[in-house]
Amino acid sequence: MRKTARPVRRRRGTPASHRATLDSRPPRSSAPTQLAVPTTRGLLERILDVPQLARVVPHLQPEVLHRVIQTCGLEDCGELVTLATPSQLAGVFDLDLWRADRPGMDEQFDAERFGVWLEVLVESGAQTAARIVAEMDPGLVVAALAQHVLVFDVASISPDMSADGEEFDVVSSLDTGISCEIGGYRVVAKRSESWDAIVAVLLALDAEQQDAFGRL
Repeated sequence: MRKTARPVRRRRGTPASHRATLDSRPPRSSAPTQLAVPTTRGLLERILDVPQLARVVPHLQPEVLHRVIQTCGLEDCGELVTLATPSQLAGVFDLDLWRADRPGMDEQFDAERFGVWLEVLVESGAQTAARIVAEMDPGLVVAALAQHVLVFDVASISPDMSADGEEFDVVSSLDTGISCEIGGYRVVAKRSESWDAIVAVLLALDAEQQDAFGRL
């Protein structure tokens, strides 16, 4: 991601003609001056107060939207994210979900960050989150979910034989204790983070976005 250097406003000196003198002005207080420092919350509130925001956001470049998210925090930008188009989000995901541990190293997909994205989307409603996920690149969604869950077709599961000749259920042997059935599939958590958000999205997809659910 290319970063644009922020312009720095230099502090101007006080002209000699305006400097205080002991004869013309009272002594200045030694108490520190309280300066108004802009906060990220204030910045986000100003952005959200933009007239016709729903028409403005879809025209932002992904790089601009990503900088806003980085500055204000993903968890606080749910309203902006839900107004973005699928192509915008694809660009933002490309910038936000692939990271290198150190400069010069290959970028790796950040599965934990993807989970945070799902949590933010679900806060705006599971149906809204499902709609956005349904419009995303299926390959990206599958690769991302694969970092979080294992999925088995319940109808195709059959007991296997162990080395000592006893039957055992493959799915049960992999079950981490966090699992559920959705649309005829057994979904088993590989990690507990973002599990509730993932289940909420999959349930909404199964209920209202059958084609998208089938692609996953």
